[in-house]
Amino acid sequence: MASLRNGEPLRLTILEAYRDEIERGITRMLAGEGPLRSLLRYHVGIENEHGQPDRANGKHLRPSLVLFVADHLGDAVDRALPSAVGLELVHAFSLIHDDIQDQDRTRRGRPAVWTLCGIAQAINAGDLMHTLAILSALESSPAAAACLLRASQEMIEGQGMDLEFESRSVAPSEYIEMIDRKTGALLRCAFELGGIAAGADDQDRAALVDLGRSVGRAFQIKDDLLGIWGRDDVLGKATGSDIRRRKKSLPIVLLFDRVDAEVAERLTQAYAPTPDAEMPDADVSWVVDQLNATDVRGTCEEMVQTHLDEASARLAKLPLAAEATSDMTDLIGFLARRES
Repeated sequence: MASLRNGEPLRLTILEAYRDEIERGITRMLAGEGPLRSLLRYHVGIENEHGQPDRANGKHLRPSLVLFVADHLGDAVDRALPSAVGLELVHAFSLIHDDIQDQDRTRRGRPAVWTLCGIAQAINAGDLMHTLAILSALESSPAAAACLLRASQEMIEGQGMDLEFESRSVAPSEYIEMIDRKTGALLRCAFELGGIAAGADDQDRAALVDLGRSVGRAFQIKDDLLGIWGRDDVLGKATGSDIRRRKKSLPIVLLFDRVDAEVAERLTQAYAPTPDAEMPDADVSWVVDQLNATDVRGTCEEMVQTHLDEASARLAKLPLAAEATSDMTDLIGFLARRES
């Protein structure tokens, strides 16, 4: 369930308003014959693994943001739609490759693409998804395609940083730089693409980018909290799952920065790369104890709130009607306080 406002569940208007247009646009871009096209339709939830119609779609957060901004700043939904679809396809491409790199066998409760067709063909599928994404964005404008390409570059660089962090110590400032790229780049791009379609001036486009940066940080830090303290029945995965996978999310980065040399040495041993082996339960429990003892969770929650406050301040700078501002405020709050 979404967060509450005045005791009532929030109606996440932004995620509902443009769903049909987005899904029609995705279906159009992924139409065609051949095994790769079928894999792409499976990955985004249009088809099941047998090629039959399905409805396993995600929230479409990023394209919804594009269309919301374009709509309320310039009545430009039609102009923005191809770039919004392109952004969603770039996000989908990244997930195909992420699952390969992380050896994750499931995605949204279904087998990951690479488990159905092998790693080599899954890489081809991801590459095709990215190509179709840029072609779609070009239908909006060359400026939109350039914006999406820059965001893709940053996202890929951020993924590279994240993988490199697995084998060395990481400073909190480095981690924030990484999430600004890996997660934040596409969220900033969503707001900017909407501004491009709406013909926003430089000042408003800068405000949109700043808003996207704050939302991206709050979103990812909340995700890091859920990866350790999320409820099993909501997430469908064990509490502490990111610890089991030895993922150096922000709570772990902060923990390394707070403990004495003896504890740091044991942490280093626990987080030493061990292919195909999860961290033992005893070590997971010990890491959680250390996190609780140093109040890392409280610090992360304060950081989420700080970025929420920044987002609210930046949202106020945009020339949006009161109702649109309220809808965006609801969505930002939901993203940072969600339970899954």
